[in-house]
Amino acid sequence: MSWKDTLAAIAPTLATALGGPLAGAATKFLANELLGDENASIESIEAAVIGASPEQLANIKQLDVDFKLGMKKLDVDVFALEVEDRDSARSNHKNSNTPTVLVYMLTVLIAVVVYFLFTDVVPESNENTLYMLLGSLTTAWLQSVSYWTGTTRSSADKTKLIK
Repeated sequence: MSWKDTLAAIAPTLATALGGPLAGAATKFLANELLGDENASIESIEAAVIGASPEQLANIKQLDVDFKLGMKKLDVDVFALEVEDRDSARSNHKNSNTPTVLVYMLTVLIAVVVYFLFTDVVPESNENTLYMLLGSLTTAWLQSVSYWTGTTRSSADKTKLIK
């Protein structure tokens, strides 16, 4: 489990903000509240989250509530911003063939890696690298297939037909 997964489990608002357009604000908030230095590095925040005691994890959970309340006072919905950010990116590229090309390329890459995995002997020193590559490729492939088969793609296709 990565530090971001841990953060997402205990502080979903902060984790969402870190992955979206409010990443800078969330990073400064966490650095200031966790480490007392708003200019602390992301690595320092990562170390603080990974090495957190149960009491510190409870403090991080409270920080999530404080961050959410602070954003609410500013009339900022962190989750809505994340959705808007994704939607604008998708709408900018709705007529692009890139998703199709990516799905096909990733499918071929996975097939090649799996083929060599079963037909060749992998040197022991390279096993971990190969499995990491296969995991990354599979994740990217699943995301691209989700886009391809998801409602966003079908909605874009429907809109194209209507026009």
